[in-house]
Amino acid sequence: MKQFLLILTLILAAGLLFADAMPDFRLSDMDGKTVTLESLLDKGPILVDFWADYCKPCKVAMPYLHELAEKYEELTVVLISIDAPRAQMRAKNYLKSKDYKFVTLFDPEKSLAKRLNVGTPPHSFILDKKGEIVFSHVGFEPGTEKVYDSTIKKMIGCKGLGRADADHDCDCGGDCGDDCDCEEEENKE
Repeated sequence: MKQFLLILTLILAAGLLFADAMPDFRLSDMDGKTVTLESLLDKGPILVDFWADYCKPCKVAMPYLHELAEKYEELTVVLISIDAPRAQMRAKNYLKSKDYKFVTLFDPEKSLAKRLNVGTPPHSFILDKKGEIVFSHVGFEPGTEKVYDSTIKKMIGCKGLGRADADHDCDCGGDCGDDCDCEEEENKE
């Protein structure tokens, strides 16, 4: 498992060097209102997950994505359904039966999905506040959320975790507690 996480971390690091911008979009939400990428930016990182009602791994991922949304106030989790128009009601009903903290959008023509080369769902992207893609992952199995969590934690920094310890300074710019992955700066006299 450690080897798997190491490989994913290396892929993430390489991805940060060659970040692409998320294409701007205008998609409908659950109420039929239009949502744009611009309206979602500036709060903090965005986790975009393409899913479909027929996709079992997509539904397995949702509780984990919900936990991340609950854990990080700065994080916006956006689910984009690629279900065909006739299957959208089933997707909406499924989400309404849950109490997930997501922005839910619909891409029935798969216009955005095609621009991002999304084939089989789930396909997740993590964006920074500027809309640049810093992480991409296809598929989901329990444990994947740990990689998402690590990526988001590094983007938000320790202060985003609500931890403070005056004896510990970290290189992320915030004060944090035992769960911080940042290296301690040397104590100054």
